[in-house]
Amino acid sequence: MVPNPPPIRQSTHDPASAGEAVWTARRVLGLLAVVLLGELAAFSYNLVATALPKIAEHYSTTQVSWTITVANLSAAVVTAIIGKLADLRGKRLLLLLTTGLAAAGSVLSAIAPNYDIFLVGRALQGLLYVTPALAYSLIRDVFPKRIIAFAVSVTLTGSGITFILAPFLAGWLIDSFGALSVFWFVAIYEAVCIVTVAIVMPESPLRIRVRLDWPAAILLGIGGAAVIFGLGQGPEWGWTSGRVIGLLVGGVVCFAAWLIWDSRFPDPLISLPLLRGRPMWTTLLLGAFVYGTTAIVSSIVPSMLQTPRSIGGGYGFGSSATEVAYFLSPLGAAMVIAGFVCGARAHRWGVRTPMIYGSVLLIVSSAGLALWHTAPWQVAALLVVFGLGMGSTYGGLPNLVVQASPPEQQGIASTMALSGQNIGSVILIQIAFAALTTHVTRAQGGVFYTDHGYRLAFAVAAISALICTALAVVLPHGRRQHVLDIRTDTDAPVGAPTQ
Repeated sequence: MVPNPPPIRQSTHDPASAGEAVWTARRVLGLLAVVLLGELAAFSYNLVATALPKIAEHYSTTQVSWTITVANLSAAVVTAIIGKLADLRGKRLLLLLTTGLAAAGSVLSAIAPNYDIFLVGRALQGLLYVTPALAYSLIRDVFPKRIIAFAVSVTLTGSGITFILAPFLAGWLIDSFGALSVFWFVAIYEAVCIVTVAIVMPESPLRIRVRLDWPAAILLGIGGAAVIFGLGQGPEWGWTSGRVIGLLVGGVVCFAAWLIWDSRFPDPLISLPLLRGRPMWTTLLLGAFVYGTTAIVSSIVPSMLQTPRSIGGGYGFGSSATEVAYFLSPLGAAMVIAGFVCGARAHRWGVRTPMIYGSVLLIVSSAGLALWHTAPWQVAALLVVFGLGMGSTYGGLPNLVVQASPPEQQGIASTMALSGQNIGSVILIQIAFAALTTHVTRAQGGVFYTDHGYRLAFAVAAISALICTALAVVLPHGRRQHVLDIRTDTDAPVGAPTQ
């Protein structure tokens, strides 16, 4: 087997080591730009989750969960190839291209005359979920070592503006202009981010010259699509249906074929020894369960809050979309605070310890929501605890990926981690919605989930968070020394490529 050719680096200058100022005006603006873009994925997710009941009403569909699932599906299909292209062509370039396509999808969903076209737009918007991985990979390449851990952490936990204001903005847009207005807002936001990143953020100096592994990318895409589509159709077709089983088995076969192919291909899509290494596989699994846990709670809480108490019985406050914001904005504030603190103290605490404590907070809050959701103060308090858990875990995950992968494979490693997170989210959301859809009631011309269904769904989130805690405990990296010894583009091997 011919070894992978080494990366081509255009610059090996480390500003921090040269005595230059760590924080300059350009770096501050660049970090702000990628933070706003990085948090847009979660921001748009919150907007759409709040709008789900109105979207279902607008299109008269009972398959509204596909509004979330199809975006995760498309992201899972293209994530690996985008990551590899980022290593080959430049991370900023791919960041701008994916955001541009997502903006086009937002416009398409905003003007869609039917639910099918609406879902096509949502599929394009799924590309937006790749941007956080591209953003923190770019930061690793262009920022000094001393501030990488902090910058990477806040890239996912955000500046606080959109997370705190998103619920209020969603309520105002939905109540004033209809559910589809959120997509116009997202499209405008994306356009502003594209211009800002293009102006103030430099391109990564790191390049690799290898053959693009198209067969592996196709196998991963088909495999991911088959598994996620099979899981999505399970509640409708039946989990013992031949079509569902065929899709799941077919997806697994594609994954197996990818492993066999890449073990023999000179320039594999991702290094299999790296993927098998304990730092990487524990990080991938941890990310899948963290995002799965948070996706469940983020998806079902708005619907639970908006259910009238006369229908829910033991739950529901009949909240408007605007009133939902009073529950979700404190969650966002708690998440940002925890992420900022953990990122700022990473050089002393590492990221593993906050990850463990954050996972425990996710367990406590998810289990608490399953048991106590009859009074507004109970839900509000537990969501704040959940936000603290999100901030502690979200800020640590990208740092774990950075520590587990060499600089020349950062783009593909980051997007593979993101792919695992998306697939984990889809699987756990489908399990949670399967619990919900088997416990429904019809009232006032609509379909609502019962109290027992919500308890089961929150229990699924709590079990997922328990698995997160176990994985965080066995992480072989994430300690303080790993943060201090992070490898950047200056540590990548340099040499002429061999073809």
